[in-house]
Amino acid sequence: METLGGWFQQARERQDFSLEQIASKTRIQQRHLQALEEENFASLPAKVFTKGFVRSYARALGLDEDEALQLFLT
Repeated sequence: METLGGWFQQARERQDFSLEQIASKTRIQQRHLQALEEENFASLPAKVFTKGFVRSYARALGLDEDEALQLFLT
């Protein structure tokens, strides 16, 4: 199964978006988006906030939000 970070990064690059563009679109700090892509969950805020980041990032890329959350939680 694919990892959350890899899934996000591949979708973002396939659509030719930079992290800066996604940060502007989602209003999530670029460092948090990068941490999601690197799966550096320890540097992210509390889980409740990170779940919101995951949903917003997935939505911005046109990905399934529930699938993204499932990947995050497993």
